[in-house]
Amino acid sequence: MGAILFIFISVLVYVFKILHNSRELTFDKWCEIFISFFIFTNCIGFGLPLFELDRQYVDGIFGYKFRLEVYMLITPVFLIVLSRRMQWNFMKLPWYALLAIIAFAAINICNPANLIVPSTILALVQIICYLIFLYMLCSCVKIDTLLRGIYEGLVYTTILQLALAICYPILGITQVVTLFREGVSIRAAERPGAPGTFNHPNALGGYMAMTLAFFTICYLMGYNKRKSLIVGLMAFFVLIFTFSRTALLASIGTTILLVLIYRTRESSIFTIKNFFTMILPMLILATALIFLTPIKDSFIGSNMDEMMLARMMHYYCGYEIINEYPWFGLGLNTHLEYIRSTISFGAMFGDIDKIFWRAEEFMGSNPIHNVPLILLSELGIVGTLPIVYYIARQFLKIKTTLRSDYNESYKIISLFGIALISYILIHGMADWAPVNVLTRNIWILVFFVMAVDHYKWEKEPEQ
Repeated sequence: MGAILFIFISVLVYVFKILHNSRELTFDKWCEIFISFFIFTNCIGFGLPLFELDRQYVDGIFGYKFRLEVYMLITPVFLIVLSRRMQWNFMKLPWYALLAIIAFAAINICNPANLIVPSTILALVQIICYLIFLYMLCSCVKIDTLLRGIYEGLVYTTILQLALAICYPILGITQVVTLFREGVSIRAAERPGAPGTFNHPNALGGYMAMTLAFFTICYLMGYNKRKSLIVGLMAFFVLIFTFSRTALLASIGTTILLVLIYRTRESSIFTIKNFFTMILPMLILATALIFLTPIKDSFIGSNMDEMMLARMMHYYCGYEIINEYPWFGLGLNTHLEYIRSTISFGAMFGDIDKIFWRAEEFMGSNPIHNVPLILLSELGIVGTLPIVYYIARQFLKIKTTLRSDYNESYKIISLFGIALISYILIHGMADWAPVNVLTRNIWILVFFVMAVDHYKWEKEPEQ
């Protein structure tokens, strides 16, 4: 009920914003407002269930439900814009991109190891629907407009999460915990974290780590510098009170990487001077932040040993899957079903209830807490290698992009893409939060824009 109320209030707020700016509502401003609305409402994950597989569990990376989401309601708006204002002038896509999508879908659906093909189809439909939205969005708007919309949406999101974090855990107002979602986890009693509008503090922590990276980039590149600094500090404050160890480590590591890339864009990172003037001081500062502040209790105390053991057991399950199906994996959105129906926890670990409380339930109802293992277990080596290639290519060309005469908005988006890759790799080594639907929507959007605008720049440089 809280999510429905939030959407209703958000619509009213944005209607008021439109009326307030009615004299200045250009086409680009309209698009900016739509993008901002999508980004802001994305932190709720609201959707009306349209179809659901008849399965016992409905959790996982994509889940077993197909929902009518906010972006689906915005898509027809851009379709109307394309038909009337732009005379069906869709953005051109390379043939190999469409071929790659078709091949990816076919390999996953026809995979003989796939135990639950409807689950894979459901995931593919979700991805394709979202890609259609992004395709129409990028066909209608310029990257400057897109960046302004993302910026505004993340500002509003950060303010909302800050207000909720102040309510809980700082003021102890527990009513806000389940305001937007049922069955929200706040972890153990000795380490309660702020869940915000998410279902777990780790998910909010990951979202705030991404948000902090975005505003760090905006600050470094002088984009609304003062405002970016303030909102970035707000995001870091929320991140601290999620008490998410993995998200905090990912945020620190990503921030160090961003500063290094930006400050050394004209030279090599790996020089003696850079090591002593930038790398070493930032590592010392990060270590001091973790071990000389109250944050230390989250790393040394609490239930860290238990959580590490649970993850190692989960990783072994992933290893068994990869060892059995190395080339094509099990198929998209299927590894949990395989674990539940095939792996014998008793045979693998013995009396696991003595090792970890409710271990079988944890490992059978939560995705493997490691993004690379999820990719390898579901997509195999064949499906994972293109992702590795994409990551390597983005890292190799980022400095060239920053030094080039590309649009400044594209440079910010590109550096944000590097930050997201870093965040996913670091946070994703011990959690699956980077691939949950709310976080996934952000990085797919950024990666799509990076690829599309680079392609347009190469094919149509006169624009």
